[in-house]
Amino acid sequence: MSIPERDWKIFRKFQDELISKACESVFVKVDKLSAARSNDEHQAYLRLYDLIQVENKLIAEMFDNPTRNNVFFKIIALKRSGIISDEQFKQFSEETQKSVTELL
Repeated sequence: MSIPERDWKIFRKFQDELISKACESVFVKVDKLSAARSNDEHQAYLRLYDLIQVENKLIAEMFDNPTRNNVFFKIIALKRSGIISDEQFKQFSEETQKSVTELL
């Protein structure tokens, strides 16, 4: 689903900030996992590996190869994950906001 040119430009404007926020959220999860490893390094490593696999898929869903034809789905993923703020989301057109909200 293609979005209006204006919304595409808004996505591009926020993209670097949103990637940073998404990565920071992964680092927070890694820190929590590391702090709770309870002297079982191998199990902690396996949990870390699983976490990175899951988070990598989510980051790819939100940011890999954005085009006007697929960025609508990236906005959905960003909204679902809580990475995009309400203030940022409200900058998109009412049409895009409504469509995203309906699908969530």
